[in-house]
Amino acid sequence: MRRGLRGLILLSLLLGLLPATSIDAQGVECPTVEPPKLEFDTPTYIDRDRAGGEPVSIVAEDGSISVSAHAGTTHIYKNPEAAGGAGDFLVGYTNQTLNWRSVDGGKTWRYIGLAGLREGPHTVTSTGFSDPDFAMDMGGRIYNTEIDLANVAVFSSVDDGQSYPFGNPEAASGDRPWLIGGEPDEVYLYVNLPKTFWRSTNGGLTFSLLPTPPINAKGYRDPRNERNGLIGPVGTNGIAISSNKGQSWTTYNGANLGPNVDFFGSLAVDKAGHAYKMAAGGYSGSTDTTPNGIVTYNYFDRDTNRWGQRVTIPTPPGDALWPWLVAGDDGRVALTWYQSLAGKPREFYAFVAYTHNARGTTVTCEDGSTRFIPPQFTVVNASQRPIHVGAICLDGTACNWNHGTNWDNGDRRLGDFFTINHDHEGNLFVVTTDTMLKSPTGGPKPVGNPLFIKQKTGDRILAQPAPTRKTRCLWPLPSC
Repeated sequence: MRRGLRGLILLSLLLGLLPATSIDAQGVECPTVEPPKLEFDTPTYIDRDRAGGEPVSIVAEDGSISVSAHAGTTHIYKNPEAAGGAGDFLVGYTNQTLNWRSVDGGKTWRYIGLAGLREGPHTVTSTGFSDPDFAMDMGGRIYNTEIDLANVAVFSSVDDGQSYPFGNPEAASGDRPWLIGGEPDEVYLYVNLPKTFWRSTNGGLTFSLLPTPPINAKGYRDPRNERNGLIGPVGTNGIAISSNKGQSWTTYNGANLGPNVDFFGSLAVDKAGHAYKMAAGGYSGSTDTTPNGIVTYNYFDRDTNRWGQRVTIPTPPGDALWPWLVAGDDGRVALTWYQSLAGKPREFYAFVAYTHNARGTTVTCEDGSTRFIPPQFTVVNASQRPIHVGAICLDGTACNWNHGTNWDNGDRRLGDFFTINHDHEGNLFVVTTDTMLKSPTGGPKPVGNPLFIKQKTGDRILAQPAPTRKTRCLWPLPSC
């Protein structure tokens, strides 16, 4: 390269006008697309005295953050040494999921009871201690769901998560429901076992049965067809898209991901409608001391309707499980999973990986040639300290009776997944169960507590903050 041109590139790099450069295999200097490093704040507890398994979150149109979690019934750690912490399970138990709301970006949290109270049930006409999942329709109504091992209830909020006055106690029957918000007052309910798909057009008060879909977990509204389109995961390696409100679906397999320790297929959809999947595997249970974990990722390009090439995330040696991901603006995606480290197979952290070229980038090099750069990731230990020490049971609800008095092998306090999301500013945050607090008697607690971990520095998943509006009145107040 001529000295003048090299100097111009160096000046541009210093001014932030060009990306960094690297030398490729042919000795040609090309721009790189390395994502900025991420840093997360010290984890904080949403609630130190209530259960918090399998937490999910949603960001309302006013920018407030709501979190919902399993009440602990089928997550109880039966080790007798945990009995001293029974208060975390018993406090305020109403046979309903637990809900919290933050109006300051996750710094402080308020428990949401009936009519916005700080205690008690969230809804009079809803019942179910587990399996929450949030969704929001195009009118801003927030929906949640819960089950009693059989009945599936759906309840909703019209005041940005301050209260949940509306509830259908038995919208369907089955295990592990997921929600998708549609047009105003429209919500879709997918039940995993037995597989059924339902639609409501009156805010979740009544539902009609739709054809059985190919999806198997959490789906989303299609940004390319917001009023009629849906996208959902099909196992580990596929997605399905409906253009007609779930009447029919087209399936696209071929993500070719690696090993996966997950009960549900993970999926994220960015604002341009492109879809992304990941897998995290390696952990096989309490006797696993081999650090052979791997986290893989792929993208589905809606412009070509084709999968890209699988990418292996640069993780430290250890094991991995429970993947989840979220997408923001076009090409910005974040992944999370539990990770142990080599030599410490029983210490688990919440890791995050981030990319801002999620479908790869074609760059022009100094000689005028072009190069395709696959998605590049920055990886960070978001929790910075273990969120769990010990074995993680992989038997689902059966953890409670499959392991006799081998308490450690039956520890299901973390549940079966955790989640990542972003706020209206585009800052990432992870909500996870944490088992590190001790009971009043000094032993472990019988349930985990909900933990919040928020991004502090680094590139945001939104190029510009999302618009917000004034918080709605606490229902049914006409004005506030």
